[in-house]
Amino acid sequence: MKPSTPVAAIPLMTIVVAVLLQTHCVRGQNQAFDLAKLLPKTGTEPIWAVIDRNLPQVQELVTAARMECIQKLQLPRDQRPLGKVTNPSEKEKCLVECVLKKIKLMDADNKLNVGQVEKLTSLVTQDNKMAIAVSSSMAQACSRGISSKNPCEVAHLFNQCISRQLERNNVKLVW
Repeated sequence: MKPSTPVAAIPLMTIVVAVLLQTHCVRGQNQAFDLAKLLPKTGTEPIWAVIDRNLPQVQELVTAARMECIQKLQLPRDQRPLGKVTNPSEKEKCLVECVLKKIKLMDADNKLNVGQVEKLTSLVTQDNKMAIAVSSSMAQACSRGISSKNPCEVAHLFNQCISRQLERNNVKLVW
C-alpha cells in the first residue's frame, strides 16, 4: 500500500509526536498524554521569557550586518526593514542576500544554512531541543521549492518564508 504523503514531506516533529502518542496509547495508560513532558526543563521560567531575554543578542547581530550591507550597497542609512516587504527593489533583495550571508543563514551556494538556524535558535532558547527541532524543520521547509539561480531573488524568497515563520511564532526580529 502506497502512502498518500511522501515521508520526506512530513515534518519530523509530526512523526515524533505520532510515535510517542502511539507508544502511549499502546501501553494502555489511562492518563492523558502530556506533550510538555517532552520539553526540556529550564527552570520555572517560561520559554517566551527566555526568548525575550536572549533575542536582543541576535537582533544586534542582524542590525550590525544590516548596517554593513547598507553601507556596502550604498543604500540610504534609513533603509526600510525588509521583513514584510513583498515587492522590494532588486537592490533591496541584494541587501537581504548580504545580511543573510553575513549572519551565515545563507551559504555561498545560496542555500539556507540549517545548522546556523539551529545555532541561533539554541542561543535564543538556551538550547531548548524542541525549539531547535521546530526551527530546523521550518528552515528545511523554507529551503524546499526555491530554484532561482539569482542569489538576490533566492535571499528574497528565504526572507519572505523566514519572516512568515517568525511572525507565526510571534518572534520580533527586524532586518
